[in-house]
Formats: sequence, C-alpha cells, structure tokens
Amino acid sequence: MSLRVSARTLDRVDWPQLVERLRAHARTPGGRRRCDGDARASLFTQDVEASRTRLAETSEARKLLETGATPALGGVAALEPMLRRAERGGVLPAAELLDLASTLEAVHGVAALLRREQERAPRLAARGESGLGEHRELARAIARALDPEGQVRDEASPELAEARAATRRLGSEISRRLERTLRDPELAPHLSDRFVTLRNDRYVLPVRSDARARVPGIVHDASGSGTTLFVEPEAVVDLNNRLKEAELRAQREIARMLRELSEAVGADVESLRDSLATLEELDLAFARGALSRELGAVEPTLARDGSFVLPQLRHPLLPRQEAVANDVRLGEGPHVLVLSGPNAGGKTVLMKGVALAALCVRAGLHVTAAAGARVAWVEGVLADIGDAQSVRESLSTFSAHMANLAHIVEASTPRSLVVLDEIGDGTDPAEGAALAQAILEALASAGARVVATTHYNLLKEMAAVDPRFENASFEFDPESLAPTYRLRVGVPGASSAAAVAARMGLRRDVLERADALLAREDRRLERMLRELAESRIALERERHEAERVRAQTEAERDEVRRRLDELQQRRDRLFRGLKRDLEGAFRDAHAEVAGVIRELQRGGSARDAARARERLVDLEARTRQAEADLEPAPAPGEPVDWPRARPGDRVRLREGGEAELLALPDRRGRVALRVGSARMLVPAERVQRASASQGGERRPAPTPRVAVEGGTPAAAGGVERVDLRGLRVEEALGRVAEALDRATLTARAEVVFVHGLGTGRLRDAVREHLASSPYVTGFAPGDPERGGEGITVARLDG
Repeated sequence: MSLRVSARTLDRVDWPQLVERLRAHARTPGGRRRCDGDARASLFTQDVEASRTRLAETSEARKLLETGATPALGGVAALEPMLRRAERGGVLPAAELLDLASTLEAVHGVAALLRREQERAPRLAARGESGLGEHRELARAIARALDPEGQVRDEASPELAEARAATRRLGSEISRRLERTLRDPELAPHLSDRFVTLRNDRYVLPVRSDARARVPGIVHDASGSGTTLFVEPEAVVDLNNRLKEAELRAQREIARMLRELSEAVGADVESLRDSLATLEELDLAFARGALSRELGAVEPTLARDGSFVLPQLRHPLLPRQEAVANDVRLGEGPHVLVLSGPNAGGKTVLMKGVALAALCVRAGLHVTAAAGARVAWVEGVLADIGDAQSVRESLSTFSAHMANLAHIVEASTPRSLVVLDEIGDGTDPAEGAALAQAILEALASAGARVVATTHYNLLKEMAAVDPRFENASFEFDPESLAPTYRLRVGVPGASSAAAVAARMGLRRDVLERADALLAREDRRLERMLRELAESRIALERERHEAERVRAQTEAERDEVRRRLDELQQRRDRLFRGLKRDLEGAFRDAHAEVAGVIRELQRGGSARDAARARERLVDLEARTRQAEADLEPAPAPGEPVDWPRARPGDRVRLREGGEAELLALPDRRGRVALRVGSARMLVPAERVQRASASQGGERRPAPTPRVAVEGGTPAAAGGVERVDLRGLRVEEALGRVAEALDRATLTARAEVVFVHGLGTGRLRDAVREHLASSPYVTGFAPGDPERGGEGITVARLDG
C-alpha cells in the first residue's frame, strides 16, 4: 500500500534534506533522479515485506562498503533517451554507443561483485542475479566496431578498411602533385600564397584573380576581397573525384555498421531497461548503506502493532557529536506522547525524529538510534508543524491550522503517525487548550500514534486521568537558564518562559510583574513543575556522581587486587627460593657439624675444642637467620619504650623471632641482642616489644640447637689475639675471617693478628683482607713494644 503523506508534511519533517543526503551517495544518473522532486515517492515501499527486504539490503550494502567491496558505477550513463530512439528504429551515434558500452561494463562488474559476495550479501546477490542481464555479446560488438574515442575502427569491416586505404592513398597523391605545382617557376608568380587548402572537400590552390587564365582548372571559392580565387588544377580533378568516391564509400560503410549496432540495441531494449532499473536499485541500496554508515544508524525491527521503541534516538540531520540522544517509546501502552518543556528545548526536533524514523523504514533507510530499535510500519504520516523561523509561516492564521487539524482527525487510522507542534496555539489559551484536548482525545480514539508538543498545563494533566496519554518533558537547567535537551518520560515540564526571557535579557522588574500577573493556580502548578525539575536534575547529578565514584572505587579495588596478586605471586616465588636456599644451608650445616665432631673424636686440644665451639655458634646464628628470612613478615608490632626498657627484657625483631636485650641503644642507635647463644648488634628501629610486657618476667633463652662441651668464647667487649704464624696464606685468611665474625658477634672493639715479619707476604695478605672487610673500620701495625710490624691491630665497628 502506498504511503499517504503530503509533500507539505514531508517538507515540514525535513524529509527532503535527508533524501538530499542520500542523493549525494548515489552514483548513477537513475539513482540520483529517483531522489529528485516528485520521483521521491518511488523511494517508499508498498508493503511490509518489501520494507524488510530493503532494510536488509541496506545492511548488506553497508557491510560490503565497510570491507572495501565497492561497486564500480562511475561509467553508468543516462540511456533512456537513446533506448527510445533505438526502439523506434533510429540510428545511434558512436558517442551514445560508447556510453552504452561503459554502462554494460558496469552491469557486468556489479554482477560479478555480487556473485563473489553472495554469502555476505545474499539478498543483493539474488537481486543482481534476477535483474542484471547478460549483454556481453552486444558489448563486444560495440568494442569491436568503435575505439575509445568513438571512431569506427578500420578493421571493423573489409569494405571500410579498403575505402579508408584508398582515401589515404589518393590524398597523398594529390598532395604530392600540388606541391610540385607550387614549386613550378612558371606558375609561382600567379599564386597569391604558397599553400594547399580545401574548398568544398576539394584540394585547391590560391590563385591571383588577375592571373586566372594562367592556371587552368575549376574555381571553387574566392576570398572576401575578391583578389584570390581558389582553383582546383586540372591535373588533380580526376584524383579529387576518385578521393571523394572513396570517402563516400567509407561513410556508407560506417553508417551501415552504426545502423546494425543500433538495431542490436533496439532488439535488446527491454532487457537493457531491466538491467538499468536493477542497477539503479542496487545503486540506491549502496547509497542507503553509505548513508547508514555516515549517520551511525542501525537496522530497526518492523513492528506491526504500531509501536515505536527508539533507544538513543537522534535527529539524522544534526551532527552526531552535537546531537543529544533520547529514549522514546510510543504505542506499546499509551498512544499519545505529550511533550512539554522550555522553548528551544528540543521538543520539535524529537517529534521530527520520530516522524523521520517512520518514513525511513518505508524507504529502507536505517534509523539514527541504538541497537534494538523498533519502528511501526505506518500507512500515513500526518503533521501540523509551524516554522518559527519563517516570516511567511508566522503570518499563518489559526483557521488554516484548524483546517489542517480537521483533515488530520478525519484521515487518522490505527496505522497513522500524527505529529503536532504547539497544538491549539494561536487563539485564546483557554479555548485553545480545550480544542487541543478534544483533538488529541479524538486521535487517541482513532488508534493513531501521536506525538504532540504543548505549553498548555491542561494537556500536561491528561496523563493523570487518561491511560492513553503519557507525559514527557525536556529539562531546563535552573542554574545556567539553558535547556539540556534531555528527555524525561513520565513527568511534565515547566515552560520556563520567565527563565528564557531572563536569559534573553528582559528586565527584572518586568519579569517580577509577569510573575505577579500569573494566575494563582497556574503559578502553583508552574512552581511545582519547576521544583520537580530542579529536584530531578539534582538527583540525576548525584546519581551520576555516585556512579562515577563507584566506578572509580571498583577500578581502584581491581588495581589493589591486581597488585596484591602480584605481590602474592612474588612472595611465593621468593618463599620457594628461600626454602631451597635454607634446605641447602641445613645440608651444609649438618656436614660441617659432622666434620667438627669427627675432628674432636680424633682428639683435639682445648684450643681446638674452643675453636670448634665458636664455629658451631656461628653456624647456629647463620641457621637461625636463614630460618627467620624464610618466615613471612609479621604484622607491625608496638615500638619499644626505651626509657623503661632494661637489659634482660624479651624483645621481638621486626623480621620475626624473639631475642634477649643485652644493652640499650648506643650513640649510633644500635642495641645488643642475644639470639639463641649468639650476640648481635642491630638498629633500634628493627626492635619491637615482645608479647610480654617490658620489665616483666624474663623468659629463659631457647636451648641452642648445637652444643659442644669444652671451651668458651672470650668475654664480650675484650681484645682477641689471633696467632697466624706458621700458617699458609689461604689458611691464615680463613682464620682472619672467622675471627672477624666472632668479634662482631661478641662486640669486641679490636682484634690483634700476629703474623710475624718473615718475607712480608702473609702480612700483606692479611692487611689486604682487612681493607676489604665490612666489619673493619681501620687497622695499623702494633706498637714497637707490642710487636711492631709483626702484628696488625684491626679496629671493629663496635
């Protein structure tokens, strides 16, 4: 069924501008012609299935364009006039035949493209398969007969080739004879110029009129002044005759060939018309696909129940980055949507957007909305829209509007979409509002889908008493005094005329007087609507802020979780590595203990026993430290209250494990601790309170894991003397390292190494080792009375 819509309605809802955007994407003359003037009606489909097919074809075309599969339509020409002449038996000129050949090339190219893309574009491929004919024989015949410049080829027929060869041969012979004549000394004085020219398609010479008798021949023309005659010499008359005959033969052969080609076109004219019509349809399909891509539109679902579901609807003629999208629903429940709100707030734009969506689906165009759009397939679009920007329209009378509304009421059906801008405006407000309500009720009773804009409070109240009506309003920002263009469904909107007037610069005293003159009930309703709008805007802002904070919090939480996972993985890797190191350390420790025990069992001196005990103490300390490194870091503890702390208190190392406090912090902030049977110095900030209170009952020190009878370490804080005489350098350096470790654990201040004088090699090795030791703060030879250069006194950081 054809769409019932007037040209005036199409113009009022901006349909011509949208079609012009479509026309810009068409590439064939026929496709562009269908977008012009009265021909636009052919864009609308006749039934629902045709609309569904066109919408699907638009989607397929857009998909092909997005992947670079563009049909080559640049060579298509407007052929209908020449087809009509060929159909009546006329002879077509070579230029028109070339246009036909380029168009047929496009037909075959598009057909080949659609065959290749059949899987991605099955509907377009089916249209091409059924509508694009096979015209290759005709195209080949034209290509054989005509070159790209439109000249008939010599090889097109033997007769033409022979005639053109004779023409070239005779022309050359005539030129040679006339050149000889020009050089003849007897004739040269009688010529007015020395050149050969053509008159009446005959080769002639310019002869002075007073020497006519000196040059025998036929006079064909004279100069404007009469002083020169153009004479065909007798010597070339016969050659010119023969040349003319050859040219005539060539012309007859060319005419014969063009006539045969024209007859071939006339015989195939119906098939050619079908191919051209299909090509135009395909051109429009690709134009629709290109427009859909340009506008960011989507393929809607067609609704037979008259419902409109348009999420994020935009007016297609507004720039995408500037348009404010809104969700619109109509016809599922209420059939009449009453739009209210401030002037210039977007009501008319939204109303036109709904009308354009209904027209688009009838033309196979996608709609500028989000995915999930559903549009009713309507049989008529009726509109009463004024144009506030038009001087002519501002002079239109209320009676003209009423006549149009009367027609709309009579023509409305359940398959009609009616859009009414400022219904009832232009007369007494009370009467206008009453008329508007009566008209909207009549349209609702007819089952039409209606979108109406209004400032009448009476119409805003109808949704509360009539379920066929629903309110929707556009927001007005009370702070900026500007519309937000955002639609809110379910609530009416204040007109905000005073705010708009204030924004336009009207004086405050005038605004206050207008407020005082406003009827009490209207003022109360207007104030209520304004307060409701302000509250809604405030709540909306708070909601957006809450959503933003929630999103930020979730992002931060995810980041913390990610970092915790990374730390956990890193800790697990370190734990596994430390565990392997500890296991290796335990194996080494057991081996060392076994070796010490074997040495003692073989019988050692007391000095050997003491040295073995010192090695075991050092081994125990290193083992405990390795165990502490493997333990996970404990939670932060309480700091030690140093003024109340006393030697003997139990404390806890920050890295884990408990110790006994031996001395309070020294001047360098270090405290002496006993861990097991080992003594160590640690920074005070690494020490925390143990679980028992300071100064309380002391816990017994844990029993050492390794204990060896015999020998005790030197008293803490004294000076140890290590005799290295008689030892090899490697063995002596080992003794030096052990002594430094032992001195560090027992907080000795000095260690004296006795190496003797000898060659000086042992002395130099010892001092070089001391220079690289982190425990040694300095060293020097002994006093002369203590041994001089035979000893080295090392000062420790203690």
